[in-house]
Amino acid sequence: MELYFLEACVTTLDEAITAELNGAHRLEICTRLETGGMTPEVQLVKDILSKTSIPCRIMIREEAEGFEADNSTLNKMVDAIHQFENIPIDGFVFGLLKNNSVDREGMDVLLRHAAPYSVTFHKAIDLSVNKWDDIEWMNDQILIDTILTSGGFALATEGVDEILKMKNAFKKNIMAAGKIKPDQLTGLHEKLQLKWYHGRNIVPLTPNP
Repeated sequence: MELYFLEACVTTLDEAITAELNGAHRLEICTRLETGGMTPEVQLVKDILSKTSIPCRIMIREEAEGFEADNSTLNKMVDAIHQFENIPIDGFVFGLLKNNSVDREGMDVLLRHAAPYSVTFHKAIDLSVNKWDDIEWMNDQILIDTILTSGGFALATEGVDEILKMKNAFKKNIMAAGKIKPDQLTGLHEKLQLKWYHGRNIVPLTPNP
């Protein structure tokens, strides 16, 4: 049995196939990583699902900057969610902020439309000035089974203390992220003892020569 599980962030079919071959247990599919990740094309998700056998979660983000959503952006996110509702995905990845805290009203809308799929609340949580209250709120959201975090630092290895505090506060899965490399996993897991670790390079995404 695995000590922990790895989620690889992928943007192409080739990356998805290679990530699975190199040991990823789940994929996060997105596009435009220079923005922090945005909603991928439906056809890309279908292609990946047809060529891989591990679960896939889909990023839902419709604005290139920030994590706030006005009514127009919120409607775009709802429409994006429904594009994937008849595809055998594992769940969604999204998160909204408003006034530097989790936008609970906006999240309620997205969660209602995302049901019954599971949801990862992404690293927007690290920008909240009311993080602990927001985590308590997320504890009561049935669909949110994972929070993705680097503990507010650029690197997961720098955020260990904060990630541990979040692990104690959240009743479900804290998934560590932040430029985690394969050779760091053993040491990081010894400190954090999490079920999930996430990264762009958490497994190699290019085939071996």
